[in-house]
Amino acid sequence: MKKKSVSEQSFLTVYFCGKEKCQPGHYFGPAVRPHYLIHVILEGKGIFQKSGVTYSLKKGDAFLIPPMESTYYQADQEDPWIYAWVGFDGKACPEILSQTVFSHSFIYQNPGSNFSALLDSMERLLASFRESHGRQLEPLANLLQLLSFMQDPFLVKSRDFSDEYFKAAKEYMEHNYSYDIRIADVARHVGIDRTYLYKIFMEHENTAPKQYLLWHRLRMAAQMLCSTNYTITEIALSCGFKDAPSFCNYFKRHIGSTPRTFRKNFQDQGKNR
Repeated sequence: MKKKSVSEQSFLTVYFCGKEKCQPGHYFGPAVRPHYLIHVILEGKGIFQKSGVTYSLKKGDAFLIPPMESTYYQADQEDPWIYAWVGFDGKACPEILSQTVFSHSFIYQNPGSNFSALLDSMERLLASFRESHGRQLEPLANLLQLLSFMQDPFLVKSRDFSDEYFKAAKEYMEHNYSYDIRIADVARHVGIDRTYLYKIFMEHENTAPKQYLLWHRLRMAAQMLCSTNYTITEIALSCGFKDAPSFCNYFKRHIGSTPRTFRKNFQDQGKNR
């Protein structure tokens, strides 16, 4: 089966879920699958083989089968496993899996600290898929929760989150600039203090977050002046300014002309083309 290109894929889709109580020595493969497939071992034990390496797995462990890669797995003869599986795919998979142990391994071996929670999460995923009738939101939520138990603790400790904080802060500003938000609101949304937020913006943009928010409001106002017939007051309030006079003062100070003159100059340029 030809795998869809990234551009053809959805963001993230759960294709199927299942559960099986295996007979002693039951095996599958070597074979390939068209999508990502995760098996979570609910009881018993067995082996998983990929790229010539054999892994012994037990209750609470899991293994990942990537798309179109050959694998083999077999239940133990004495204590055959019961496992549940979920098949999924989508554009988001590489990024999501990069935050888990599957970024560098095909197996997850449970440390015991989240043993019951992980198995309960898998059972909820099975139940939500059975009852979804084609709706994706609940199965997807349960899949993400399942994967959250499989985060790499070493990766989490070593990661520099400043890029993610910066991106989250920018997105919050760019989606909420029309409201009366403050930098304290931005920091609270991201989950860091204002001092750290200031440091991150100076590192990434060489400007304070307050100035970044102001400049974004002015950029949006300039676009509206050029592309709409809204009044100066309508644009001021739409871009997060308290009133037209304060908007005009900010605009003239930073852009170099009043909003009215800026709009007229743009319109005159269009006539002369």
